[in-house]
Amino acid sequence: MATTRRKNTSISTTDSKRPRRARTLTLGHTKLPELPLASLDRKLTTADVRARFAELTTKSPRDEKAERLFLAGKLQIARTHPTDSLVARRRLADLLADDYHIIQLDDAPVPGGVGYGMFFTDAFKTNWATATAVWCDIVCPNPPGGNVNTFLYLTAMNRAARGVEAFVSYNGQNSTFFKVFDWARTDHWQTNISFANLGDYLRTASAHGNAYQVLTVANATIQDGPNAWHNEVWLWNRAASRWDLTYQHNYTATLAEQQTGWVGSWGPIIETFQDLHLGTNHLGFLSTRLISRNAGGQWGDWFLLGAADSTIRVDNKGFCLVFNDPNHTWVAYS
Repeated sequence: MATTRRKNTSISTTDSKRPRRARTLTLGHTKLPELPLASLDRKLTTADVRARFAELTTKSPRDEKAERLFLAGKLQIARTHPTDSLVARRRLADLLADDYHIIQLDDAPVPGGVGYGMFFTDAFKTNWATATAVWCDIVCPNPPGGNVNTFLYLTAMNRAARGVEAFVSYNGQNSTFFKVFDWARTDHWQTNISFANLGDYLRTASAHGNAYQVLTVANATIQDGPNAWHNEVWLWNRAASRWDLTYQHNYTATLAEQQTGWVGSWGPIIETFQDLHLGTNHLGFLSTRLISRNAGGQWGDWFLLGAADSTIRVDNKGFCLVFNDPNHTWVAYS
């Protein structure tokens, strides 16, 4: 059973207001359980923009090789996980490859690695019962700068093995997208929106005396009934001062399936696909916080990701740390 975490009302690097509970949305015949998001400025409001985001996604070209490479990169990260034994790494990689039909591409860039980022401890990964969510400000300059000439991702999961990655995707200097990869689906790739269409969602946040362009993202995995779950993704709409629901998917799973396995073990990370990075702009995450709902259906409070909840992984890809407020607010560069 999930334990109650300490209350933390310092929810943003630029906002110290207490969280307000969001109203429950009714979408068709599905009533979404309330995710207690908080306003970043005025009274909290929400909107359902899934249709618009789906339409924009259909107009964006798909790169199927890049999509296969995304999974191949996860396989490489599992194979090189620093806290597991060699036998455990091999077993983990075999299970991951079998479950998600991952193949290594012969003509792919350097396999995936972690430039800098956080992985949840085993105890923390399963310290929830009927819902879990993550909320963070992704520091995402456009372009990434430096010698980035292939893929680079700023991504995080909410601990659920069948949750989503709602992330910023770079491909070189001129292709920056917001994407959603849903681990609960067979057609994993969903949202695919160019930054050219995200002007209302990009804002400025400050940390350690520096101003950063950020995309404020929340993703949740919530149980609706016996073995019934849904994933949802929210973006903070700066222009409208509201949270926008951009993606949702209903599916079946057991709690054991949600809590076991390696998928869902990474928090905010810089995921890389080239061996050496030089001259990149500042990249990272501000105010990464999580929330969970216990077996009785009671939400806890949002709390900042701490050093006791996560470990730092660095794969020597050229990144250096600018600062780390362990382990919720950090920025790195090369």
